[in-house]
Amino acid sequence: MMLGDIERLEDMKHIEDDHERIILLRKRLKMSQYQFAKKLDISVSYLGQVENYKLPVTKQIITRIDEFLKREKELHEKDILSHF
Repeated sequence: MMLGDIERLEDMKHIEDDHERIILLRKRLKMSQYQFAKKLDISVSYLGQVENYKLPVTKQIITRIDEFLKREKELHEKDILSHF
């Protein structure tokens, strides 16, 4: 997974809507709703409802996404360093 400069959900400033940021981030990561929900430790149903504007984007889900992005970045950096 290549995340580029995205370390937190708010780094996607060019997208004003948090629901859209979540959808685009998940698609950029090439993950299904199921895969992304499991990584965030939330239910697929909950993620689907957030993506479909049926539930608000809460501080808790933003925190989970930011923590996931941080973990992925650390794993990616460790993987790069292991090649030296």
